[in-house]
Amino acid sequence: MSFLKSIRFKLSVQYSAVVFGLGGGLVGIVYLGLQYWFRNQSMNRYVISGEPVMVDGVLIGVVPELSDHDIAMIETVYNEIVLDEVARFSFFGLVGLFLLSLVVGWFMAGRVLKPIDQITTLAREIEVSDLSRRIALHGPDDELTRLAATIDGMLERLERAFRGQKRFLADTSHDLRTPLAVIRSNVEVALDDPRTDEEEWRETGEIIKRNVEKMGEMIDGLLAVARVETANPDPVSVDLAELMERKAREYQPVILDAGVGVEVDAEPVSVVGVELAVERAVSNLIDNAIRVAPSGSRLRLASGETEGWAYLAVDDEGPGLRLDSEELPIGLGLSIVERVADSHGGSLASFSGSSGKGTTMVMWLPTSRQIGPQPNNSPLTNV
Repeated sequence: MSFLKSIRFKLSVQYSAVVFGLGGGLVGIVYLGLQYWFRNQSMNRYVISGEPVMVDGVLIGVVPELSDHDIAMIETVYNEIVLDEVARFSFFGLVGLFLLSLVVGWFMAGRVLKPIDQITTLAREIEVSDLSRRIALHGPDDELTRLAATIDGMLERLERAFRGQKRFLADTSHDLRTPLAVIRSNVEVALDDPRTDEEEWRETGEIIKRNVEKMGEMIDGLLAVARVETANPDPVSVDLAELMERKAREYQPVILDAGVGVEVDAEPVSVVGVELAVERAVSNLIDNAIRVAPSGSRLRLASGETEGWAYLAVDDEGPGLRLDSEELPIGLGLSIVERVADSHGGSLASFSGSSGKGTTMVMWLPTSRQIGPQPNNSPLTNV
């Protein structure tokens, strides 16, 4: 019988055993107390030989003369009868108390365990494909509501992780498929045309080379993320201001070639993390901004700290990009930034310009002075 193995049955038995033990102990103490009291009492205090016995004012007799031996015999018999009756009624009372405590314990255990049954049922129904459901247990702030809240938080983190994983795979598939399609189409065109000359083959080779280099950069980014997530490298202190200024100098020729100006506002702030991964994330943010920024516009690169959260921000004047859509790919570069931020306990956020154009991409990273939740506004509004 499966119910014998259930926690509810075990709690009921334990509850009954405790009640029975306490009740038995109490009855035993009462029994021993009565026994001691009877043995130390004398009927001479209540029975006086030779006294008349009156009932409703009518004389019905006189108490006979009793010897000390007779009184002692009567006391012994009386005490034994009383104690036997007390023991008998106590035994039946304890049996009834045990059975009643089993019934009460069964219902009380069921009431206490009902939230756990709800948690178990919902957890069994939740599948990887649908992590949006929550337990949302209401009630007093006790251990069960805190357990339900903890599981809800875990489900929220899992849902966010699965969404990020799904989008990361979609972005990886999309971005790797594009250069492969370009390489294949150009090779097929060159092979299918028997009149392809050396110059056209050179041009095809240049196209293939550029796309191979692009794929190599993508793979380098994926390897950087993989090293962070699987190799568990030792974290170090990373100076974000120095990192941002160094990347600005490194990208200066590329930014100028794109006809874009640059402004750097790097406030001193440090975080503990994997420097190679954070540097890769900054490079991807800058690459993305250069790609979408129109000629003649400017980029703003910034670092700083707000409410204990460090930030690395890149602002452009492009057509605008939001991370709100979970279905559309955001590009492998930004997906890598998002994974790096997640692995460091932070996140990637985007903010649109006031006119609907331009985007500020912000990677939030926690610091040792973190005092509150992650800010939900752009840190560049006051820059």
